[in-house]
Amino acid sequence: MSLRSLVHCALCLAVAFAGLASLYLQLGAPFAGWAQVLVYIGAVAILIVFAILLTRSSEPAPPPLIARPWIVGVAIAVLVFGVLTNAIMNSSIANREPPVKPEPTVRQIGTQ
Repeated sequence: MSLRSLVHCALCLAVAFAGLASLYLQLGAPFAGWAQVLVYIGAVAILIVFAILLTRSSEPAPPPLIARPWIVGVAIAVLVFGVLTNAIMNSSIANREPPVKPEPTVRQIGTQ
């Protein structure tokens, strides 16, 4: 939303779809991940980019991106990131050891 160019916004949407696909792949859902790549990146995002490029009229030159509100927004985002990082690193959940996973035997599985 902060980008001035509509083409750049559409390309960032494609990058967001790629990030979501990589998350699906890392979570062990290859079908959902590759479907995300094929359907959303391969079709929807490219269709949006081509539609923008083919229907653009002459746009005026965008104003400069670095302005006072933009700098204040980045400063607030960095501050929030630091507070959240500090809260997560000092929480008791982050320092807890994961429980030991019991490994059942074949006999126990057969009995169940």
